[in-house]
Amino acid sequence: MNFGVIGYGNIAKRFFNSIQHTENGRVTAIGSKSLTVNDQFKIENPSITVYDSYQAVLEDDTIDGVYIALPHMMHKEWSLKALALKIPVFCEKPAVLTTADMKEIELASLENKTLFMEAFKTKFNVGMDHLKKDLDLIGPIQTLSANFCSNAIPEQKPTSYLLQKGQGGALNDIGTYPIGFVLDIVAAPIRKINPTIEMRNGIDESFSVTIYFENGVQAFIEGAINEAKERVAIISGQRGQIIIPMYNRIEDYTIALTNGQKIDRHYFIAGDDMTLEIQAFIDLVEVGASESRRHSLQDTFDIIRVIEKIRQEK
Repeated sequence: MNFGVIGYGNIAKRFFNSIQHTENGRVTAIGSKSLTVNDQFKIENPSITVYDSYQAVLEDDTIDGVYIALPHMMHKEWSLKALALKIPVFCEKPAVLTTADMKEIELASLENKTLFMEAFKTKFNVGMDHLKKDLDLIGPIQTLSANFCSNAIPEQKPTSYLLQKGQGGALNDIGTYPIGFVLDIVAAPIRKINPTIEMRNGIDESFSVTIYFENGVQAFIEGAINEAKERVAIISGQRGQIIIPMYNRIEDYTIALTNGQKIDRHYFIAGDDMTLEIQAFIDLVEVGASESRRHSLQDTFDIIRVIEKIRQEK
């Protein structure tokens, strides 16, 4: 499958490396306003057409799908343009910034019968499938916690989109990971949320929220771009706990049961942690699917809705 890539920042470079491990995916076109004639990437990859406009990528009739790797605020515009041309869209998270925007994406996807999938790698790792099966070992879930906290601010230029009002901040940048993980594990309606947000210069540098689900489960989520913490998720049930380090790309976790039994799991990630989500998108395009069952349009909408509620109820 031939991919066109719109944008060529750090995440697009990771995508290019990850796709090398797929069975049948390759990048054939890139739209970038930063790649120069003498750029080392262009020299090393002469078979890839590099355009200086994003529209030119969509007009390239050799591509079978497009990866949107632009700043958050630009995801909606270029996703809609691609869908209107019936080009399948694999969009970096967060897919868009509001539930209203996501409704537009959903409508365009349905009307054009064209696939739109948010890049949410957690669900596509083999370890996630096994984790869900192992939940039976700890009995009914009582509590769940997940954090994604790093000190990313010092690494950013003052002009970075991460620091811009309207598209920057912790919720937009990394909120998808812990929120999406919790919603996937619990899979129940939310009764209420109790959030706290730390704001500076118009952006949320950190957030924490307790989510109360209608089935009685309580989840505690933390996210930050101004403070580093060990990344971990802990699921507690009536018969024990599951501790998952780096839960957004599950390779290892430990099951600690109340009877004293301890079980360590390890699941090899083929390629890297983005490879399987790219392969899943390729497979969906090849069979003509218009939606991913594993990470559906509704799943993306639900994550954005929680982010909106956190902001509204802070």
